[in-house]
Amino acid sequence: MRIAVAFLLMGLAATAAQDAEQFSGRLSVLPVDFSTYQRLSGSGEVQAALSGRLLDVSGGFKGLSSSATAAHVHQAPPGRRGPPVFTIEVTEAHDGRLTGQVDLNGEQVEALRAGELYVQIHTENNPEGEIRGWLASVW
Repeated sequence: MRIAVAFLLMGLAATAAQDAEQFSGRLSVLPVDFSTYQRLSGSGEVQAALSGRLLDVSGGFKGLSSSATAAHVHQAPPGRRGPPVFTIEVTEAHDGRLTGQVDLNGEQVEALRAGELYVQIHTENNPEGEIRGWLASVW
């Protein structure tokens, strides 16, 4: 009986994950100004799943110019800088992972669907941000 219940719960969790809206992005350097251009390096990827208003974010990065110090979800149209909205966990290293779970409000859900949320990793050498990537819907 317990095994049957465990399999049922696993099936429900898998179905819920499949029903979530999927988003992804490529993390790359985007200089704040000309003086920071030569100090930036690194790349990565990020995936996100939206279930209701709960956004699960995960990804990886490599080749940063210095250790990561923070990661945030920011809000702004593609190509523009915006304020941080949420903090997410990040490996404090040149290469690593990022993860987070955030509860969005209605406006933030719409901003996500409009491609106006991005993930940014800040580093010791570039506290204003070294790599970032906008979350885009995966069809």
